[in-house]
Amino acid sequence: MTKAVIISGGWGTRLRPLTCTIPKSLIPVVNKPVIERQILLLKAAGVREVVLAVSVMADALRSYFHDGMKWNIKIHYTDERHPMGTAGAIKLAEDFLKDDNFFMLNGDVILNYDFSEMLKSHEKYNGIGTIASKIVEDPSRYGVLITDKDTNKIIKFLEKDEYTPSGGKFVPMPINAGVYILEPEIFTFIEPNKKVSIEREVFPVVVDKGKIYHYPISGIWKDIGNPSELLEGNLLLMNDLLKNLKGKRKNLIDESIKVEGKVEIIPPCTIGENVVIRNNCKIGPNVIIGDNVYIDDNSEIEEALIYNETYISKNVTIARSIISDNCNIEENVEIKGDESNLVILASFVEVLKNIKLISQKNYPITVCHHEVVKESII
Repeated sequence: MTKAVIISGGWGTRLRPLTCTIPKSLIPVVNKPVIERQILLLKAAGVREVVLAVSVMADALRSYFHDGMKWNIKIHYTDERHPMGTAGAIKLAEDFLKDDNFFMLNGDVILNYDFSEMLKSHEKYNGIGTIASKIVEDPSRYGVLITDKDTNKIIKFLEKDEYTPSGGKFVPMPINAGVYILEPEIFTFIEPNKKVSIEREVFPVVVDKGKIYHYPISGIWKDIGNPSELLEGNLLLMNDLLKNLKGKRKNLIDESIKVEGKVEIIPPCTIGENVVIRNNCKIGPNVIIGDNVYIDDNSEIEEALIYNETYISKNVTIARSIISDNCNIEENVEIKGDESNLVILASFVEVLKNIKLISQKNYPITVCHHEVVKESII
């Protein structure tokens, strides 16, 4: 096993307007693109070549990863001229993958677990495929796996619109976590030059042949389907990264940070490179700040994601929000989401002084890229 393919072509419509200017798989997760974190996990498991199945904003992915030399890994690309589905996408990469088993990942999932242990289980099962599974409290949004508890063989594969629990009450079930190990034999089940879903059209056929198993994962797994899940997934991963340091650090703060005056940083927080934080600011808890961010005097940020190159002026309050890259927030601004509805600013948004953006129940606030916010929304 030395290869993997990552499906990287989705539109990320539920994450708009964040994905209007950046592909979903390049969305930052604890200050690294989600797909980069996947590649690092694959590399740790011995993978040396990765195929990125790209479509939407393919140039952005190529520009970021190039040939993979920076990560000491070889990166290839397939280019979908039109949507091919998850199986059709890997069929385009068959020539790269036909000689050995390989990992297949959906490039929009936050993960942190040992892929090499999954590979050991796959080789023991001796099947055509192994699906990573995760038990969730409410499986209604995912593909549900009906399994043999003794052998881990998958008996039935139900997509989210096919699963109806007895009595109408959802119970914890293993769901498809979007990470697979597949044998080259899988390609015999995929028609070429056709849009094919591996979950809906291929796996059910392989399941009927008794050739597919599941591997229960205990580490971090989070789908980033919408902004609230994106924030939650970032915080889950940050806490897991800190836990793995076994108490050595309470925050993940780059050494280049410049603190000017009295600043309170409440764990857990992540702060990237070349960040400036001025006097009497309060940062945290549950804050992730990217690179080259400037935060002026008397500003407070909690439970928020702040992307790269953003300027935050004096007396600004931010909570339950995602502020994308290159935003400019002027002084005396208040930006607050609630428990289920965040405030989202896409790239290059400018918020003028004295503005309030306060999300109410069932009323999220989103501002598209390059917009200037001139009036309060409360």
